[in-house]
Order: sequence, then structure tokens, then C-alpha cells
Amino acid sequence: MNFADNIIITGSFLEKGFLFNDIDVVLIYKKVDTKKLEECLNKIFGLEFHILALNYNTLLKGLETDPLFQAMLSRYVAKKRLIFKFKTKINYKLLDLHLLKSKPLIENFDYLTGKQKYHMVRNLIAIFLFLSNIKISNEIIDYNIKKLLKEDSINLKQNVIINKNIFLKKYKSLYNNLFKKILEGIKNGL
Repeated sequence: MNFADNIIITGSFLEKGFLFNDIDVVLIYKKVDTKKLEECLNKIFGLEFHILALNYNTLLKGLETDPLFQAMLSRYVAKKRLIFKFKTKINYKLLDLHLLKSKPLIENFDYLTGKQKYHMVRNLIAIFLFLSNIKISNEIIDYNIKKLLKEDSINLKQNVIINKNIFLKKYKSLYNNLFKKILEGIKNGL
């Protein structure tokens, strides 16, 4: 049974080492029940699968407007070779929603796990790169965490922050600058 035009494996599963939590699968579909497929694969392999099913046009729209989509698909393996041709289109309302995901780090820093902190920082940096028209990949995100926030991504994941006050000051500043830029874009109807 051929239920997908293409199957893309992406996410932390493809990173170095065996520190992945799940396997992210993007199906370029004809028609599929992703919940049933996830349950079946989880049962067969004893691993957690996250499946996203969409058509090719929706995939391209996601790459055009969503920095996290670009990060996710910066490294992948696929059943059929894919070449993505798209132009970045800034959707300030979508970016505002994404930016909200990074806000809890400011108020709840001491209560978050390293993994939660890393995901919020990663989200913030991806938005920064997207608005700066810089190519987004996991390596570039980690490089910019170190460059902009003076902290290593491995330290974040392991919940080891060298200087919390300096880190939070830089994080808040970057967050506020992005928030201001996004609000201007929304106000100007972009």
C-alpha cells in the first residue's frame, strides 16, 4: 500500500550520537491517519514517532514562513530526493506566536529543565536568524547561541549555565528586540 508520495526522516534522530528522544517523520501524503501510524510504529520499534502529514505545497509554504520548519528540514533523509526552492516570506503574526514559546524562560528560568531551556533558546535564535535572512540549520542555531548569548548549547541541554545573570540579560535583550521588530511588522500590516 503506497500512502505517501515521499517519506522524510528528520530531527534529533539524525544528529550525532544517540541522544534522540523521538523520530520525526514528514509524509508527503495521499491520505493517512497519522495517529494510528504513530501508534503502530511506536509499538513495533519501541520508539516514539512524531508524524506530520502534508502535501508538497504546504511543505513549501511552511519553509517559506516558518523558521522552525526550516531548522527541522535543514537535515533530513528522504525516500525520494527533494530540492526545496522557496523564498522566505515573513508572517509577523506567525512569528509573534512562535516568540511567545520563548517567553517562559525569562520568568521561569530556575524551574525549567535544560531541555526546556534549550528549546526556548533555539526557538528564539531561529526567529532571529529568520528575520536576519540567514540560512537556518541546527548547526547555525547552536553557533549563534554561543555567539549571541555566550553560552554553549550543550550546557543549556544539561542545565549548566555558567553565568545565569549575564545569560538572562542577553536573552531578555534579544527577546525584547525581536518582539519590538515583530510588533512593528504587525502594526505596518506586513
